[in-house]
Amino acid sequence: MLSVQGLGLHHSGTYLFQNVNFTIKKDDKIGLVGKNGAGKSTLLKMLSGEINFYEGNVVPEGNITIGFLKQDLDFVKGRTVWAETMQAFEQINAWKNELEEVNHQMATRTDYESDSYTDLINKMTELNDLLMNHDAYNLEGDMEKVLFGLGFKADDFQKITDEFSGGWRMRIELAKLLLQKNDIMLLDEPTNHLDMESIMWLENFLKDYPGAIVLVSHDKQFMTA
Repeated sequence: MLSVQGLGLHHSGTYLFQNVNFTIKKDDKIGLVGKNGAGKSTLLKMLSGEINFYEGNVVPEGNITIGFLKQDLDFVKGRTVWAETMQAFEQINAWKNELEEVNHQMATRTDYESDSYTDLINKMTELNDLLMNHDAYNLEGDMEKVLFGLGFKADDFQKITDEFSGGWRMRIELAKLLLQKNDIMLLDEPTNHLDMESIMWLENFLKDYPGAIVLVSHDKQFMTA
């Protein structure tokens, strides 16, 4: 799904790493280990596109999606936990809106034999397939499952995110990433702000994750679970 070719990064003539080559395939579960400052988090940022000044190439295959658990949070003030988590489905909601527009056009036209009407049918089929593949009609059930798994209670859902500590806001960010179901998920120390119960839930979630995972963690037990 993604190929890394001759990757290198240096600052003031000193290489953080160089000539890195590997391939991420579907269903791969990859752990990055190394001492502090070795460049693990930097490598994730390069894979995600957050850093784009480097030697070599990061070559994705087709239109794969890559999700990255960032450590810098930028929540909109005044949103509830539920509304913020719903931001995970920005692309799905865009597909839904596009499908609604296509359906409206088809309902108001009568040129059923025209090429443009055929194009609308094809677009409708494409959008329906995308929505079905992303389980787009069970979003709220998925949200509840993930938020509960990460330690939230039902009465937290309508609380404003500003009321929560940085660690709990990081759980919201993690929930959003898990819900996006990207082809490749990049996780940088995802257990830092989790209690043991939430860590165990996350372990099980990641075991069943349908895409590839690249993980940085100092928690050796979590890495090998």
